Amino acid sequence: MSDGAEVGSAFADGSGAFTAPVEFTRIEAGRHTVVAECGVRLTGAVDQVITRSSGGQTGTLVFLVFFVLAGITVIRFR
Repeated sequence: MSDGAEVGSAFADGSGAFTAPVEFTRIEAGRHTVVAECGVRLTGAVDQVITRSSGGQTGTLVFLVFFVLAGITVIRFR
């Protein structure tokens, strides 16, 4: 659980070890404490980081298309 919401579940193997994928229902930047209740209380921290793309890939694509078309034009009129 994290902030009172269930974020995953797991089953322990014969030795008591487990792994659990964590999936948050809300995206909120910052550190979130995750608690596992399994006879004992285990806690860990997960940092959520929100990033934003500025669309810089579009310029690269236009640049690439320009040189491909220029190359085709040079080859065609040789």
